[in-house]
Amino acid sequence: MEIAIIGGGITGLTTALALNKLGFSCKVYEQAPQLNEIGAGIWMQPNAMKVLNWLGIGDEIRQAGTQLENVAITNQNLVPLRKPNNQFVTDNKGNKITSIHRAKLQDVLYQSLPSETVFLGHDYQGHSIENDKVIINFKGKKIQADILLGADGIHSKVRNQLVPNSKIRYSGQTCWRGISDINLPKNLSACGYEAWGHQIRFGFANVAKNKVYWFAVVKAPQRQNGPANLKQHLLDTFNDFDKTVAEIIKNTPEEKVLHNDIIDLKRIDQWSQGRVCLLGDAAHATTPNMGQGAGQGVEDAYYFSNILSHHSDYEKAFEAFEKERRKKVDYIVNTSWQFGKMAHSIIGQSFLKLAIKLTPEKTMLKQMDQLYSIKEQF
Repeated sequence: MEIAIIGGGITGLTTALALNKLGFSCKVYEQAPQLNEIGAGIWMQPNAMKVLNWLGIGDEIRQAGTQLENVAITNQNLVPLRKPNNQFVTDNKGNKITSIHRAKLQDVLYQSLPSETVFLGHDYQGHSIENDKVIINFKGKKIQADILLGADGIHSKVRNQLVPNSKIRYSGQTCWRGISDINLPKNLSACGYEAWGHQIRFGFANVAKNKVYWFAVVKAPQRQNGPANLKQHLLDTFNDFDKTVAEIIKNTPEEKVLHNDIIDLKRIDQWSQGRVCLLGDAAHATTPNMGQGAGQGVEDAYYFSNILSHHSDYEKAFEAFEKERRKKVDYIVNTSWQFGKMAHSIIGQSFLKLAIKLTPEKTMLKQMDQLYSIKEQF
């Protein structure tokens, strides 16, 4: 079986690695002329790290990033709303949340694949089914495969052909992200903190030595241009926060700060059609409030490859894959959406703060266990 994957991001590359591990032939087609994953940092939670361990690259990713000992919601002065517990960031096998630069993660995935697996500069234009094959059209070229996997992100062209009425939702919040050249104080060096102010949020964590990933979230109209003097705007916006926040902003090259509206994908009824199946953000893009966007794409790669290896009929495999994954991704997308809305509402934020302080530890650990778990037998 020849498998074509559209999209050379985290989901597409991880899917190729997983399929290769189980003996499938696959090729990844990426529209960019070179792999230069923009973005800043990413937190790979224990569920994703389990998959990366299974692929044999978990240690390399841990060494390239920072293992977090604590993750917490804090007030403006970086005081956690409840006493940190490292059990919240560690699963029952000792996997911790790993904070890493997106580009470094993508490079590890790419370098782990056999040569002649990833083909750059292939701009997907559409596909058709002819003689039990998928004919994939790129600019100036056509290829054929037995099945096509769309792993081309929230703005997926593959999904747009399968589900032309799919809708992207704007959360009402916009976000700036960057990498700061700063050495965090020792007490913060292995922490992932998100500080809450008055309808604004600022989060950060080390991704490497003297490299701190940060994000700043505020309410704003969609597609609003950023301010002319961005750094000063951010410093003014977060001037009531702990001085560490200002130092992080000051030590970030302004030209490298990224600005994106926070969006997700409204639930679509089906992820597959005929010989084509969607994975990752192309199927179920989520807002970043639970830190599970890329992690769920990594999980998709794991589940899809294992399920396909147990089905001779690809359509049954597609159906089984979606049945296995729907409940968890729907929960994450919906919960993350509501969390973001409440965090930027005066009443909602007060409710969340109270819930964070009063929820029994046993309940929180159970929730984390469900989030971090993956199926081991198929």
